[in-house]
Amino acid sequence: MVWDIVSKRGRRRRSCCAHAQLSLKPGWLLFFRMAADNSVLLGLVEEFVSGQVDSKAAETSEKSIVNVIHCLSSCRLSLTSSQPQTRGRGVQLLSQVLQECYSSLSERELEVLLAFYENRLKDHYVIIPHVLQGLNALTKCSVLPPGSAVSILRSIFQDLHVQSLMLAERSCVYNILVSLMESKEEELKGLGADFIYGFVQSVDGERDPRNLLLAFQVARNIIHRGYDLGKFVEELFEVMSCYFPIDFSPPPSDPHRITQEELVLSLRAVLTGTSQFAEFLLPLIIEKLDSDIQSAKVDSLQTLFISCMQVFQTASEGVESAGLSALSALVSCLSRSVLNSDSEDVLQVFLSLVLQDCQHHLCEPDLKLVWPSAKLLQAAAGASYRASLIVSAAVIPALLEQYNNETQVRSCLSLTNILRTGLDAYFFPNVCGFSVEEVVAVCISLQKIAEHVRDSEGIGRFFHDIIIPHLLGLCLQAALQSRDAGQLFERKKQHLWDSSCHSFTSRQVEIPEIDRLLVQLEDLSCTGPHLFSYTFAAKCFAGLVNKMPAGTHRIYLLPKSHALNFRTQAFTLLLWVSKALLLRYHPLSTALTDKLFALLSDPALGSQVADGFCVLMSDSLDVLNRNCHADVRIMYRQRFFAENTTKIIQGFNSAEQEKKSYYLKALSHIVSNLPRQVQLTELPVLLPLLLEALSCADQAVQLSTLSCLQPVLLEPPAAIRNQLEALFSRLLTLTTSPAMKVRIASLQCVHALSRLPEHMVLPFRARVLKALAVPLDDTKRLVRMEAMVARGEWFLLGSPGGR
Repeated sequence: MVWDIVSKRGRRRRSCCAHAQLSLKPGWLLFFRMAADNSVLLGLVEEFVSGQVDSKAAETSEKSIVNVIHCLSSCRLSLTSSQPQTRGRGVQLLSQVLQECYSSLSERELEVLLAFYENRLKDHYVIIPHVLQGLNALTKCSVLPPGSAVSILRSIFQDLHVQSLMLAERSCVYNILVSLMESKEEELKGLGADFIYGFVQSVDGERDPRNLLLAFQVARNIIHRGYDLGKFVEELFEVMSCYFPIDFSPPPSDPHRITQEELVLSLRAVLTGTSQFAEFLLPLIIEKLDSDIQSAKVDSLQTLFISCMQVFQTASEGVESAGLSALSALVSCLSRSVLNSDSEDVLQVFLSLVLQDCQHHLCEPDLKLVWPSAKLLQAAAGASYRASLIVSAAVIPALLEQYNNETQVRSCLSLTNILRTGLDAYFFPNVCGFSVEEVVAVCISLQKIAEHVRDSEGIGRFFHDIIIPHLLGLCLQAALQSRDAGQLFERKKQHLWDSSCHSFTSRQVEIPEIDRLLVQLEDLSCTGPHLFSYTFAAKCFAGLVNKMPAGTHRIYLLPKSHALNFRTQAFTLLLWVSKALLLRYHPLSTALTDKLFALLSDPALGSQVADGFCVLMSDSLDVLNRNCHADVRIMYRQRFFAENTTKIIQGFNSAEQEKKSYYLKALSHIVSNLPRQVQLTELPVLLPLLLEALSCADQAVQLSTLSCLQPVLLEPPAAIRNQLEALFSRLLTLTTSPAMKVRIASLQCVHALSRLPEHMVLPFRARVLKALAVPLDDTKRLVRMEAMVARGEWFLLGSPGGR
């Protein structure tokens, strides 16, 4: 190797020749000749390099403390040796000297040394550990030349695969990053997203707790000091979040004394350090709350508590919306947790944290945090019935008192915003502890608020779109719950709704004036201008129809009026009534589902109808399920599929080209909801359509079809084996789809195909390996991981030692 200093900033050119030699500018030769005359120093270097006495490094440091260049000159023969081990000993000696005397180096000396060390990063692997030790020492210098930080990092990121290094060398890399971020922050920020990408690549896969603390420190600096994350926000989050929640038990004799708490707090500071992580962090926390490990649940709740503070401070509507949605989903998840006699109520614990931080803001005179607090509490209260009780009991009395004492309209509206999700509780006074008089007082308060803000377009729209439809829904709920429709607030033995205030009464409960009620529900479902109102009415109608006694003939096949002006509303009612009858094997269900199949060719409603088959075949969480006493027969999905497969195929074959995708979408929804055994049995008939679905431009169709195929491919029937050419063509094309989920699902299917008998798939090996090289460089880390796993399996296929 030849190295040649060509500029003050350490820029260098590299070349190779058969004989290693040292080539320096003439100005430095005098230094080296002077140093070469020092026979004592040369002797010490020779003894160390030859491996005779390692302790000579300390004596060498003492002799060369005046000028490190003397040591560099004395090591010249070993540094230019053709033997890697000899060169390694020379670099090791120089690095150990630098660790003792780096603080005395001049800027000119640093330029020479940095150029030498950066060049050595391309040298033999046995030399790299010593090179990193030297660079670690040099980056601690206070007189680093301008541009040197960028040059060092680019050399490390380009020439090294950090995770293939030993623990001590990886530690050197992280310490170099820490040092440069302290002394050359502006230079590193100038690298932009390249610095983030380099760091992500370096830390990905780190396992040692000592190095993780350093990595978390670097990530925390990146986030808190305003580095530009660019397009690598998700990558940085993923490479950090894979350690969450941390489960670490240090060995009893651990000399480093690293604790789990240190790691937890360091990682938490990273994950909660920026609102850019919100959309990724909150779903992760919800997932981890299902863990059986108590410490993981505690860590998740504490992390979420810190994260929720971002909703108060964010200036982005997107981040705020994502945060509130995730908070609502989390509360819903906690509401379904099973309580044990020896465990805490995690919902109560979590909501107490939210209330503790939000409740006092609602009554503060300056009202600066009223709206953020109200939004948080609203999201929590609206997630479940039990959550609404907890939040309402804690908040509403204080708000009512504030309303009685304050005349500001804004104060009143902060009460409206909380009440809009707590109104459910007010319409069940015997359940929540509120009297009928208090309920009436709330309604009067709403009326006064509306009167005070009649000139405000925003508030008027809020009442029109949210408050009034919600009140109508609650009135309907109370009416169905009562024996006498005129007594809206009298509690009945059987509640109309279950724990989410959305499930119907038992079939044994007699509902008065049901015919009149059905007529009114039909009219509302067909003419309601709001999605909430007409969908809610359609579900109520379907719930009642599902429970009608056998032999009842008054079941509406399709609304007779308003169908032309309100086609979407009419279709919504048709869909839910079809589901109600299908669940109970009613003879009229065939007539209704035939109408749905006919609507698949409708140019305006076709796509919406296709999505409706997901509603038809999937479990309903709010109505038409066994928890709310619906009449649900077993195997209704299999029966529907058996009776309608031919209709789908015929409809697809006869449909115009632009409408064929609607049939494919409907089919994918139907098949994906079938039991796996049924899928395996029916696949030969459906495979041609499923292959067509993979070629459909609709990404939802592609994803649904892939999710259906992937488990089937694990034990593929003969039908798939006869269609391998078409299957590979479509799957490999989808590995570069614009949709990340489609790319991941297609890669999983390609991976599953590698498990077929070797003689069947070996002809596709080269083609698959070439295609999978593209997603290896995907911008999304999850896609790269799937591609790496799949390509690894295909690479081993047919090779010695493979399966």
